[in-house]
Amino acid sequence: MSTSLTSYLTFGTNCREAMNFYKEILGGDLQLMTMGDSPMKDLPPQAKDLIMHAYLQAPGFALMASDGMNGEPPKTGDNVSLALGTESVEESERLFNGLSAGGKITMPLEETFWAHRFGMLVDKYGINWMVSFNKPM
Repeated sequence: MSTSLTSYLTFGTNCREAMNFYKEILGGDLQLMTMGDSPMKDLPPQAKDLIMHAYLQAPGFALMASDGMNGEPPKTGDNVSLALGTESVEESERLFNGLSAGGKITMPLEETFWAHRFGMLVDKYGINWMVSFNKPM
């Protein structure tokens, strides 16, 4: 099995601007999905244009980002996470359970519309993690 590690940045309301800036400087292919593009229901009108997921892929690296769920600026330290991409439910559970031991689960590992499993946690050293086994697009 192959597990990938990607940096994940969280912005308040300027993810689109920041990721276009990074693309201009670093190059690569940028994909953006707004909250309004997602199948989520009952979004407040001001949330529809927020970026739910941004993915910048360039030779040698990938960078992911979002505006966060509520569009408010994250606290310093909460604006960077390490995102683990897995290839199975079992690997997701093993990594999530191991990393969350002694830490704090901020979103339980569960199925979402984009992933067979997705969860977030802060490990016992204060590092933010995301674990995801994505569904095919």
